[in-house]
Amino acid sequence: MLIDSSKGIVRFKVVYHGIAMSGKTTNIEQLAKKSGLDVLSFDTKEERTLVFDYITKKVEYDSFTLTFSIYTIPGQDVYKDIRRMVMRGVDGVVFVVDSSEKRLQENKEFINVLEEDLRIYGKRIEDTPIVIQYNKRDLPDALPLEVLRKEVYIPNKKFTEAVAVRGEGVEETFNLVMEGLVENFKKMVG
Repeated sequence: MLIDSSKGIVRFKVVYHGIAMSGKTTNIEQLAKKSGLDVLSFDTKEERTLVFDYITKKVEYDSFTLTFSIYTIPGQDVYKDIRRMVMRGVDGVVFVVDSSEKRLQENKEFINVLEEDLRIYGKRIEDTPIVIQYNKRDLPDALPLEVLRKEVYIPNKKFTEAVAVRGEGVEETFNLVMEGLVENFKKMVG
């Protein structure tokens, strides 16, 4: 979090994290579409995120302008160094889970990846505002929410359900992570 009190601007960095093809890019594309923003993307020929996708969203809050720099990370392990670079300076995370039964183990293992990515920069998963988004709820093999909540779980973190390709749950997810960041900001400024 960067605070420029002379201009009344607070800058936050939010990263959409999770396994490859879980819907991270779709989330920020839908968020951008609903907010009239442009997405900066670096994709491979297969339209998979190579470096990151990026948007900036501004929200007025009391006498401050909150600016959210929103990134996605590549979920493929081959891009681990890029993922970790994108995580530098992160303030809040949306952990995007693919609800498909066949991706369950991969989702579970990626919580450890998130924890390690945060630890590299001196952050703890327990102290970081994180929202778990159970995405792709429309898939025929989507696991029941109760199963996902038990298996792909980070203690004391909020969660949402989404069908990002239809824009469902996208704004709700962002609003939850924004609430966590604003709470931290309020604690900091008293």
